[in-house]
Amino acid sequence: MPPPRSILQTYRLISQRKPSAHRLFSTPPPPPSPPPSAKDVRSRLHRLNDRLPASVRPYTTPLLRAPATHITSFLILHEITAVISLFGLVAAFHYNNGLLPDMSSNQLFEEQTQKFGRWLRKKGWVEEVDVDTVAEEYGGDSAHHHGEAERSALSVQGEREGVRLILEFATAYLITKALMPVRIVVSVWATPWFSRAVLSPLGRGARGLFGRK
Repeated sequence: MPPPRSILQTYRLISQRKPSAHRLFSTPPPPPSPPPSAKDVRSRLHRLNDRLPASVRPYTTPLLRAPATHITSFLILHEITAVISLFGLVAAFHYNNGLLPDMSSNQLFEEQTQKFGRWLRKKGWVEEVDVDTVAEEYGGDSAHHHGEAERSALSVQGEREGVRLILEFATAYLITKALMPVRIVVSVWATPWFSRAVLSPLGRGARGLFGRK
């Protein structure tokens, strides 16, 4: 049995090497990521404004000097109008006896069919064979024989359900993109109301909730 002095020295060596429980549990957790600042919101609006057509900028440029709540309200409304337009058009096409506006001459049509094909396949709404069918029959130059210049609509009534869904989403996206000037004007018009009736009460409620904790 070692003398007491040796035991004490051994304990001191172990204590020096092993971090204390106080140090282990006193480390503060990492701070939560801060919410988007007013500067970030304005930068996002600047980027959006730079991409807009010149005919639409007179409606959005005044927002660059507006309060941050108005800018946030506009950006939220802009996203809401896009989602409503996209899914509303898809629903309208889906229950319209398989008739779609002919978008085969649009250069983005093939790109969007591929994009939505991958997205819908990932969601499990379509199968891989549907994605391949769209790529073969509606992609590239082969799309031209599905829609001649004199035709105003593309009939997909005999196609598989998944193929129809991909084409409906791609067509709805292109129309939603074309409607951007209208969506911008509607969003700007509704911004003051949305900021006053929706965003400001939500902000006060959140501040009150976290202020009590």
